[in-house]
Amino acid sequence: MATRTVLILGSGPRIGDAVSEKFAADGYKVALVSRKGTNSINEKGYLSLQADFANADPSLLASIFNKVKSEFKVAPSVVVYNAGSTTPPPDPDSALSIPSARVTNDLNVNVVSPFIAAQEAVKHWETLAKGGKKLFIYTGNICNVSVLPTPFLLNGGMGKAASAYWLGVADGAYAAKGYRQVLTHASLPKSCSTRRGTEICY
Repeated sequence: MATRTVLILGSGPRIGDAVSEKFAADGYKVALVSRKGTNSINEKGYLSLQADFANADPSLLASIFNKVKSEFKVAPSVVVYNAGSTTPPPDPDSALSIPSARVTNDLNVNVVSPFIAAQEAVKHWETLAKGGKKLFIYTGNICNVSVLPTPFLLNGGMGKAASAYWLGVADGAYAAKGYRQVLTHASLPKSCSTRRGTEICY
């Protein structure tokens, strides 16, 4: 069987661990990216890379995809974007008291960086053999399906809602090629399982 690789962007101790374990059990090579990454192969045989997705320089994500392809000799066919950021308003009674610099930071993590990651995924999928799953998964939540009057969720909710839109457009635009861009809880492909309360699709 040809090597299959999954790239998990924003890998933490809950969703990140559950997703990596699931894909590894299914025979995928696993690459994890987080702010605490070690830029080495970890004890489980996963490639661990370091990055902060508040940095929306396209070259950052381009280098990550290139490192994964260099290590495993194949581009990732599945990309999971699980990074997220939100900033509580300094005045709890004023949702719009969040400094604009923090709005920009959180939108970089929640919208711009995943958009760039999807661009890289599509570019690298063109190098893979025809057929087989090619999937970009974005971790969504209630904020991209419902507006909650909770100031703490403002920046995160803006990001989830914006990304839900471009994911939906991209999913339709690339459907003929078999490229999928989905939210984990709103637009699931048929092959999904649940582990530790996490919906995993592949």
